[in-house]
Amino acid sequence: MAMIYIEPIKRFAAFSIRRRTGKDIFMKTITLILATLAGLTVATATETYAQAAPEITGRVTDAAGQPVKDVDVLLLEIRRATVTDSDGIYTFTRLPRGTYTVTFSILGYAPVIRRMTVGAGDNTLNVALASSPVEVPGIQVTASASATSALESPQPTTVLSDEDLDAAQAPSLGETLDHVPGVHNLSTGIGIGKPVIRGLTSNRVLVLENGQRLETQQWGDEHGPDVETINAERIEVIRGPASVLYGSDALGGVVNIIPPDVPDALGRDAFIQGSFTGGYASNNQQPEGDLSIEGASGGLGFRVSGTGRSSENLETPDYELWNSGNRAVGGGAALGYRGAWGSLNGRYVYRDERIELTDEDPAETPFQRIGDHRAEFELIAPFGESRLEATVGFERNRRREFEESGATDVALGLLSRTYTGEIHLHHPILGPFFGLLGLSGMHTSFEKFGEETLIPENTSNAVGVYAFEQAEAGRWSFSMGGRYDFRHLDVEDDEELGLTAQTKSWNSLTGNIGVLYRVSEPMALVLNVGRGFRAPSAFELYSNGVHEGTIAFERGNPDLDTEKSLNIDLAARVFAHRMIGELGGFVNRVQDFIFTLPTGDVDPESGFEIFDVVQGDAVLSGIESSLELHPTDVLHLEAAVDYVYGENTSSDEPLPNVPPLRATYKLRYEGKSGDVFENPNLWIGGESNARQARLNPADAEFFTGAFDGEGYMSEAYTLINAGGGFEISLGPRRSVHVDMQIRNLFDESYAPFLSRIKTNAMNPGQGRNLILRLTTEF
Repeated sequence: MAMIYIEPIKRFAAFSIRRRTGKDIFMKTITLILATLAGLTVATATETYAQAAPEITGRVTDAAGQPVKDVDVLLLEIRRATVTDSDGIYTFTRLPRGTYTVTFSILGYAPVIRRMTVGAGDNTLNVALASSPVEVPGIQVTASASATSALESPQPTTVLSDEDLDAAQAPSLGETLDHVPGVHNLSTGIGIGKPVIRGLTSNRVLVLENGQRLETQQWGDEHGPDVETINAERIEVIRGPASVLYGSDALGGVVNIIPPDVPDALGRDAFIQGSFTGGYASNNQQPEGDLSIEGASGGLGFRVSGTGRSSENLETPDYELWNSGNRAVGGGAALGYRGAWGSLNGRYVYRDERIELTDEDPAETPFQRIGDHRAEFELIAPFGESRLEATVGFERNRRREFEESGATDVALGLLSRTYTGEIHLHHPILGPFFGLLGLSGMHTSFEKFGEETLIPENTSNAVGVYAFEQAEAGRWSFSMGGRYDFRHLDVEDDEELGLTAQTKSWNSLTGNIGVLYRVSEPMALVLNVGRGFRAPSAFELYSNGVHEGTIAFERGNPDLDTEKSLNIDLAARVFAHRMIGELGGFVNRVQDFIFTLPTGDVDPESGFEIFDVVQGDAVLSGIESSLELHPTDVLHLEAAVDYVYGENTSSDEPLPNVPPLRATYKLRYEGKSGDVFENPNLWIGGESNARQARLNPADAEFFTGAFDGEGYMSEAYTLINAGGGFEISLGPRRSVHVDMQIRNLFDESYAPFLSRIKTNAMNPGQGRNLILRLTTEF
């Protein structure tokens, strides 16, 4: 049956090679892949419908054999979800044949993960859930070929979801993740926040949304990830290199913002439903909201959403921080269809931001305007006992910087267009192994406009091929992978930068191996060794001028090689009846680390010191620990500590932007549900940040003389937060969830070490902030 597609594919391939531009070849290659998959899918669908489409059914009980209702059951590979009925029964109908990961989760029980192969025979899967007073970390899909719990992930992984994600919500991604162990926030005011993972940030931390790589020009100090988290289902964070699965820029870690799946109505009546979240923050008078509507009929489902947020100037405990307001609006739409032949999904997301930037002079009012458009198409199709996944994505990121409020002339304009494509073959168990083979490609074009210039116009192409395998053997779990990447950069003539047209190419081999040993039922030891890489950015290669963001005249280095890292992680994890804990350490050695070095010369026009981009070696090492404890049924304790030591071993100097020692803690009271209020809770917690005494010389010089040399920006501080919430049930799928919190309860004055405006304004940390948030479903 599939043979009828071979001749059209041959003709298309012959047409594809006639034109040789990077974008044309990339897009035609991706289209060819999808055309091939379409043929295979139709052929597979014909064979599947010729037989009865299989289904999975089963019963979920507790340890005593009693049924458990409202358990969330998920087929991860094809994103099918259902819940158990009052008898604990669940059913999935019209399934493609293949091997699936089935997860079972509900509050009060430990999650269960099962793998099963679905064929024409009996596909019954019954499970018994063990009660768990502690809130067990969720399922992760970012760090491995197959889903695992965060406790059994081959790499250190954190999953932020449900009420923890709701409580952490903030205008920027960096601030939202700021209290995850090992993750900090490099901020430029409230609107711009980048995740810092183990002392690495910007292009050394890869940000994904629904697995789609985001290229939002993070090479800039004042360029944050343009992504909304208020409507995310969960956020997964990998701490440490993940280049085998994600290629360049995953040298320090990966952040994956995962939205809710598009629903379906297979095996149930058609429906339409929605949810609304509204919130208000008192400190900067910030209203925010998200409206989502979804529905399905049979295998066809949709979701649309709209978000908005605006804020006035931030209030510190001592004064109003000038020019610090923000506005962000956006929305998205998704459409999908599922059947026994597989699934096809499409998503579109738009986000528009206006971010004010606090300057040293309160009379200055610079601001940014950022517009980001993203689209993604995904095809999942069975292929025998294996599964093919293909995705194609597009992103258009347009940044404009203005010198003063009301200005219409662009001081600096940056426009990037990125096309991505990826194809995975997930294979079932072959001997002891299961995993995937993958091929990925990316094409990015960059244009500049406005009065200023930082980097030349350029285009880049990248391709990677990789494999990732997992195996289980009794108490042992193994993971291993390898990848080859090739990247090519074409740079255009630029008279302002004194640059002639030229090309650059890099290639890299990366790999990883992980071992997990279950010492006993509640305890496991994990060792992971991974190699990562990062190709230099066009800014690091070709900048030649004033960079206002760093208050320096920066000169690039066109001879830069790729950064290469070797990271070793060792951790002990405990999952007991009333306790979850992890204690780990890491060492990350980075070869050809890219950094700037002061020359001692001064640019006569700007008066800024001249810095050259150079390479050397660096080492980052540290510890991360976390503990969750339920001493009684109503008390919940959380605590975490993280510390990073960063050293440039080539210059024997501390690395810049390395966060100090930090401890976080929380005590939570979880009350019993009553006739009116359900799941009531109260909590109090905080964070303590040590003084960062190890300043990079450039940072120390940058801070010298700030506010008469008071040195406040390195002082230790402690912030206390408190809050609580409850839920009011209004009937089936109708409820109102109320959440209230007070951040910086005692209105403490402080300056976050990773705040980039701490030398522009004294103690720019946010003062007391009352946040009220309501969520309702209808």
